[in-house]
Amino acid sequence: MLGRQIVIPGMAYAPTNEQGVVALFGRLAPRLGFCIHSVQVKCPDCWAVRRGKECRIEFEFYASDFERHGHAPGDVDVIVCWENDWESRAPKYKHLEILDLKKFVGAPRRVFVVSCDEQKRGHQLGKNLIDWSVTVNTQVDDLVVMYRQNYPNSAIRDLWRVVGPFYDDTEWGREAYMKCIARLATPVTYAGLQRDPKTRDLGVMRKRFRGKTDITDDWPLLYQKIVSLNPRAKAKLRDYVRDIL
Repeated sequence: MLGRQIVIPGMAYAPTNEQGVVALFGRLAPRLGFCIHSVQVKCPDCWAVRRGKECRIEFEFYASDFERHGHAPGDVDVIVCWENDWESRAPKYKHLEILDLKKFVGAPRRVFVVSCDEQKRGHQLGKNLIDWSVTVNTQVDDLVVMYRQNYPNSAIRDLWRVVGPFYDDTEWGREAYMKCIARLATPVTYAGLQRDPKTRDLGVMRKRFRGKTDITDDWPLLYQKIVSLNPRAKAKLRDYVRDIL
């Protein structure tokens, strides 16, 4: 599986596992001020020097993997990862510096739609932080457009930012924690999108918003529809316009 396209000489796609993080760090180390001294197969994975100070580095794909892998917090100074999904970590890990490489390689955010059967899980959407099923390609800081199937006329009413961590659920599959960044005063209904000649032929419309889908290509027109009906949402969605529009 290829990761997202990145803008790094000699590496076309983002990591999808820990070994990819090691390879990417090797290319970025000089830019980030590190001089690698040694790499090994046990914790810490790497010894390096930065600004004249020795650093013990552990490589992970997700920062939270450090705890899942059972590493001792006193053995490491820096976690180098692709995704920092571990901002809310236990106090004993707070001293660890987390260096997430995604922010240095020009990997744009993506936008996903997730359908919600309100009779089954709709009661959760009144919270500001929820855990919800997402695709395997969803990453931290991506946008999730929540499509409520059982709301009158079926509509988009909520937009959420993925914050992590991710985990596997026996009933719902891969799940991630998400924070609500916008609640729409005027819902964007399927019927309204169908009437609009700019949006009625979008791929997500043909699929009737079923399941969990990457809609980044459809997002510019959906965004314009959302903010035309909800001008106050424009400021809240500005981070999801820069990379895509």
